[in-house]
Amino acid sequence: MKKEFEAWAISSMFEEGHGFIGRYCWFESKSPVIPSHLEGCRVALFKTRALARQGLVSFRRGFEKARVVKVKVTIEEESCRKLR
Repeated sequence: MKKEFEAWAISSMFEEGHGFIGRYCWFESKSPVIPSHLEGCRVALFKTRALARQGLVSFRRGFEKARVVKVKVTIEEESCRKLR
């Protein structure tokens, strides 16, 4: 089974290739509390562009070129067969 959806992420646009901002980058003063059922996704994803832009404002201090980008997330089931 394969499922795809669109979301918004923050690309660091860093020359060294850091890529997307991770889920543990926090955009406020406190550390994030990530529920255990959300641990599988490593990238900070936002439901709307507006929410991503809010996060970008505080994150941009370290990455001046960072920008909000639309992404397609694909979840694909992998078949696991037991060896006999």
